[in-house]
Amino acid sequence: MRLFGLIILCGLWQLPIIAKTDSEINVQVGAAKVDVTPREPVVLAGYGGRTKEFDGIDTSLWARCLVIGKNEPAVIVVVDNCGVPGKLRSLLAKRLSKQGIPEKNLVVSATHTHNAPNLRGYAPILWAGRTSKDQEKRIDDYTNFLIDKMESVVLEALEKRQPMKLGWSRGSVQFGGNRRLIREGKWAGFGFQRNGPVDHSLPVLVARDIKGNARAVWANYACHCTTAGSRNHVGGDWAGYANEMIEKEFKSAVSLMTIGCGADVGPQPSGGLEDAKKHGSSIAKEVKNLLEKEMIPLPGVTSVTGTTAKLPLMKPLPRKHWESQKSAGSFQGELAKAMLNQLDSAGSISSEVNYPIQSWKFGDRLAMVFLAGEVVVDYSVRLNSELDWKRLWINAWSNDMPGYIPSKRVLKEGGYEAEFSQVYYGLPGPYLPEVEDTVVGAVTDLLKNDFGAKEDQEAAPFHRFPSPEPATFKRIASWLKEPKSEKDKAIVEKVRECIRSAVPAHATMVSGQGQGTEWHNFAGDFVERTFIRQSKKGARMSWTFPLNQEKGREPMSLCFVGGLGWKTEPETGGFMMLINGRDPIQFDVTADPAIWSSSNKSIELIYLPTWSSSLDSGGFFFVHILKPNAQEKTNVKISVSSLGEGSMRWFALDSEQKIMNRLKQLREAFK
Repeated sequence: MRLFGLIILCGLWQLPIIAKTDSEINVQVGAAKVDVTPREPVVLAGYGGRTKEFDGIDTSLWARCLVIGKNEPAVIVVVDNCGVPGKLRSLLAKRLSKQGIPEKNLVVSATHTHNAPNLRGYAPILWAGRTSKDQEKRIDDYTNFLIDKMESVVLEALEKRQPMKLGWSRGSVQFGGNRRLIREGKWAGFGFQRNGPVDHSLPVLVARDIKGNARAVWANYACHCTTAGSRNHVGGDWAGYANEMIEKEFKSAVSLMTIGCGADVGPQPSGGLEDAKKHGSSIAKEVKNLLEKEMIPLPGVTSVTGTTAKLPLMKPLPRKHWESQKSAGSFQGELAKAMLNQLDSAGSISSEVNYPIQSWKFGDRLAMVFLAGEVVVDYSVRLNSELDWKRLWINAWSNDMPGYIPSKRVLKEGGYEAEFSQVYYGLPGPYLPEVEDTVVGAVTDLLKNDFGAKEDQEAAPFHRFPSPEPATFKRIASWLKEPKSEKDKAIVEKVRECIRSAVPAHATMVSGQGQGTEWHNFAGDFVERTFIRQSKKGARMSWTFPLNQEKGREPMSLCFVGGLGWKTEPETGGFMMLINGRDPIQFDVTADPAIWSSSNKSIELIYLPTWSSSLDSGGFFFVHILKPNAQEKTNVKISVSSLGEGSMRWFALDSEQKIMNRLKQLREAFK
């Protein structure tokens, strides 16, 4: 902790490491890894509901090290763990000072896997009063074991240094999705907020020996390592699989995976080891793709800079409040005890958090930023606009674990990252909105002179999910070329007919008993929609198509996008659709193309699913009106109601239709 005190006095520090700037000159580089899988029972960090030692081991855990430079080198240690507190970094730095490594040159990062042992000092309130003395001892034992292993891996990397050439490039993978569900501007829980900000960039650095073999590969991606969920097994999650697969591809290399500003970004999909392997594979494939192409040469780490920012908290509540909470018997009660201890020992509760920020510069070609804690993605978005994003690499979960670092947006929306997660990290309350300007200002002060954004800088292209719709229409076109049953052939021809007779009308919503949610649409995208279930007989929703139809009594088609789901639930009679109160059509949940007709055959309902899972589907619905009447020249009202009860089967209509543009693309696919 003495380092941070020095930084506060000095404000900023800068240490030249390599004076040479010729990118073709070899740089002394060493890399190593060491197994840090626990050998004894220990509780795992990441999920507060797990209070027993782990039940098994899915994959090994590792500490990995990269050393760049000969004299006073830059060193990064990346640990498969939920987070490494700053005090542990300081203990490691003290040991490494004997090897000529200044504390200022050391970075300790975590992959943030939620399936690694808890370390002493990590999220202290989460475990306070909930572990036995034996469990506490085993936490300390593993913490000491890890420090020993981190020291050994740095010494090995130092010993393995040899002349290498460095290069970097940037790719993209897209499994990270914003996990903060927002309803009416406020946090509504965890899930997949498709339109939320993300950082899909994948910067990659490679060190090659004089024969051209990759000896170290370092990649960075902004996403939680939570794919496996709360399974009480040791494992590295997607980052661990990515490292394993990269090392399998590049057999002479040590792979390091760090995490960017992904505190509010989660892996999509999640739920098990197979998903984690798929995400790791997507990283490894993109790394391979980048390493097979020309990369930007780097001169080594030419300077290290750093500062400590003071992050402002809301004014702490007085002693009276904490006295009233100390017997609560919950996380709040443990926090109250910690706050009272602060008052007794220091006389006050701090309203600021010391926040270390570090940067490595590789000449004028790349600036790496290392931010502490769980940093939300808005910091990446903003820093990539205020600095030259084409030469910027942002790491989080580095050098300390003060908790979540929310942005102005997240604080306004509230919820986990903004509010009640603070308790687990022993903080007396939320941050003030000024926290964002404080962090961004500290980073830009370090880098703006050499890496500032130009006035006409284009926006970084990786902060939004690309639309899956173009790929969906390509899949439809490919599907149409495949052999089909007679039934599917008939449906395809019926859809062609409906596309030709479709009228330019958008569905306008909705009355009745429909409920709002978000789920996969026809392209697999998460969208807002209204749905009804078969849980209650007679549950109904309605919408209208305002028309200006001049075709007399010619057949016409109305198109909308929606979905059907939970086909494993009991059948109860299905749904009934009425068009202007007449011509009932009975239909039910399916994931296959289907046609249903009214009893007099005057109206057909055609369903073309274009996305499906094992339970649900989404796609295009066509209401094909073969014999329009006078009422249908000006207005069509459609209603759907449940014919049964006791089943969770559902029918949904998407809120955003954009039907004319989508029909145009569907028409192209059907050519």
